[in-house]
Amino acid sequence: MSRSRNAPILGTLLVLGYCVINSTKSVFEGSLVQHLSPEFIAFNSFVIAQGFYFLICRDKKALLATVRRCLPDVIALNVATMVSWVAVLYAFTVFEPAMANSVILGLVPSITIALGFKLRPGVRALRLEVVAALGMLAAMVFLVAAAWHGSSAIGELPKGDLAAGLVYCVLTSFALSAITYFTKRLGDRGMSVQQMMASRFGVLILATLGLLIVRDSFDPYTPRNIGAILLISIVGVIISLYLLQAGIVRTEPITVSMLFGTNLLITYVAQFLDPRLQPSTTTFVGVLVLSAAMCLGAWARWRDGRNNPPDKIPAEAEGTTQSVGSRR
Repeated sequence: MSRSRNAPILGTLLVLGYCVINSTKSVFEGSLVQHLSPEFIAFNSFVIAQGFYFLICRDKKALLATVRRCLPDVIALNVATMVSWVAVLYAFTVFEPAMANSVILGLVPSITIALGFKLRPGVRALRLEVVAALGMLAAMVFLVAAAWHGSSAIGELPKGDLAAGLVYCVLTSFALSAITYFTKRLGDRGMSVQQMMASRFGVLILATLGLLIVRDSFDPYTPRNIGAILLISIVGVIISLYLLQAGIVRTEPITVSMLFGTNLLITYVAQFLDPRLQPSTTTFVGVLVLSAAMCLGAWARWRDGRNNPPDKIPAEAEGTTQSVGSRR
């Protein structure tokens, strides 16, 4: 079985589709968390999404068998998904969406490269990808310094809030890197995108329900709140995460982590629909540097793939894929 030469191109397009949706969703969520608790938004949105993905998974026996076979990685993907979604919503309570996403995405490639030595030792980071990751770290430090001095669109921030926002962003960065790798590992072991989505959100739902009970942060189910939750769940979760999941299994994790940054410029423009925010030249400069570094890293991986086309899948991987396919 030969790996399709078009798979990386299709994977890139799918991830970019996710980024377009995610950029506008970030602005919407940044406004929404000002009057609804993050755990209320996440719990309701993902109950709907998990129910949908479970219902459309036709072969429940195959799903159960695959989850049992890949249980450690499935649990790891669940935990990483929970941390990433809850932490980023809390980050939006402190930072403007473009700032939060820039800090998060500035860290992701470096973390991805570091995790790669352990989780995917057979795939090396390219020299230009390392350069791009360092450039993104520099831009992230610049943006954090701007927030420290009150130059972001939010303006002056209490130092305690700034520290909390940074913690949320770091947690999200680690979780995003873990999601990319564990999704890739599950795909390599023959788990389909549909099966991943049908078993991905259990830990998130339980954790956010626990937060709702402990913090007593239930909000009223008004028509406006229900409409916002449905929009996030259907467009921001069900559609966008399917695009991302399908894209990840068709390309390399470092490429995915670089492409995540393409939504930064869209987020920067879209966030000014939120009347809380004022234009920030400092944020714009940081976003431009981050986006340029991410494009450099993605181009480096694309060039390497063109010059070194993928060979056949190793025999053991091919056997795994075929055996799983026969049980679907």
